[in-house]
Amino acid sequence: MPNTDQIDAANNTHESLGALSVGSLIGLFLSGIVMMQVYVYLRVYRRDRARIKFMVGIIWGMDFLHSIMICIANYETFVKRFGDTPDQLDYITWSIGTSVALTALVTFSVHCFFIHRIYLLSSGNKWLTYPSATLALFRLVAASVSTAEMIKLHSYKKFVTDYGYVFTMGLGAAVVLDVVNTTGMCYYLRQNKSRFSVMNDILDTLVVYTVETGAITCITTIASLACWVSMPNNLIFLGVHFTIPKLYANSFVAILNSRSALSAAQGSSAHSNRPLPVMLANLGASRQHSTVAGPHTTSGQSSKALEISVHKTIHTVVDRGAEVDEEANIDSPYAEQREHTHEGSVEAACFKIAHAA
Repeated sequence: MPNTDQIDAANNTHESLGALSVGSLIGLFLSGIVMMQVYVYLRVYRRDRARIKFMVGIIWGMDFLHSIMICIANYETFVKRFGDTPDQLDYITWSIGTSVALTALVTFSVHCFFIHRIYLLSSGNKWLTYPSATLALFRLVAASVSTAEMIKLHSYKKFVTDYGYVFTMGLGAAVVLDVVNTTGMCYYLRQNKSRFSVMNDILDTLVVYTVETGAITCITTIASLACWVSMPNNLIFLGVHFTIPKLYANSFVAILNSRSALSAAQGSSAHSNRPLPVMLANLGASRQHSTVAGPHTTSGQSSKALEISVHKTIHTVVDRGAEVDEEANIDSPYAEQREHTHEGSVEAACFKIAHAA
């Protein structure tokens, strides 16, 4: 009759293999969604700056490599080591260690993207963004150390005993960053309502997007951290960990792709000439059309000289990651547009219309 230790080992094996298989399937499914979103991005936003396209390509490439590492890890676990004893399943393959590093690289890239957006929204708040950037770098270093020790030790038990705290601090830093980035984005988007009074609906939508994407990644990371701390004798944490980079990649590309929907909503309003705020500025030039009435005469009377002075001020926060190639044109012979662009991403435009009979 098997003793209690053997039963516990068998149960842990079933839990570990089940978590790895389910986590791998969910991760590969999410990776397919990332690929679809990247395809949509490349089709719709061809005018994005090269550095934004490069970042999308890098994140997609790392996500794709992570999926390959998942497949290799599953092959080595379920095929090469099929029928091994629970102790032999303690072996850490190189693909598992590499997947941890790729997860850290994806999360680091996405965190830096959102930290940069907060920096722009807050008009350069260094007290918030610099510590966040330092914490993101710390999370990357912790994951790199974890990867190196996993590949070196080849044992989950030894890794938990000797370097488990490093892995814990890395996941904890990711959770803190998710909370800080989400809170900071929501706060500064709400603060911008005074400057974008006609775009409150769009800003509210951005807040919802930010909360949803931040909550999904944060909850998943917390779940992986909780499983790691509470159940270090099985691999449930790793199954959850497989999905983390997929969610970050999806949140990043989804934010970029949401600009077209927000631009359409903006265009349906009466103030469609106001561009999107800095977080999701539309990449295309916002066209401005003016209609000027011609001289009006009545029968037997000549029209009197009419002078109309219209002053219109537009405050725009421009996304420095977006490039506008076209300039707004006004075809009316009675209109003159003067634009003054100031560093700090604020544009002001004055229009004066004058006409005499």
